[in-house]
Amino acid sequence: MKKNSAPISSPEELNKRLQSTSFVTWLILFLISIILIGFFVWASIFKIPVKVTGSALINSGETTLKVNENDLNKLQIGQVVTINDQKGEILSFNNDDQPVVSKFDLVDGEYTYSIIVSEKRVISFVFGG
Repeated sequence: MKKNSAPISSPEELNKRLQSTSFVTWLILFLISIILIGFFVWASIFKIPVKVTGSALINSGETTLKVNENDLNKLQIGQVVTINDQKGEILSFNNDDQPVVSKFDLVDGEYTYSIIVSEKRVISFVFGG
């Protein structure tokens, strides 16, 4: 039988078996707590942008965005469109429900665009939502 599992017969024996928690153990517990609290505060404040990306065709100053059908319903008038670090916005939607965007000062050609459609807090990835 192990020494620690033997019955205790006197209060003095109980004092011998009880061990106080060391300073290092409390320090480690405190640091872990601070890290966890810091993570949850950061995750509650920090936001990750949710973007829609695709190709944009610029021809004679007119910009046509090729938008995936699934992403089309995420777009709204006034959202910022970024092409080659230039920013524009969605002005309206044409008869085909394609976005009409402001003019970009770029050479004719095909570019990649991005539109931030929403922002999610990091904490929502931890707890789902």
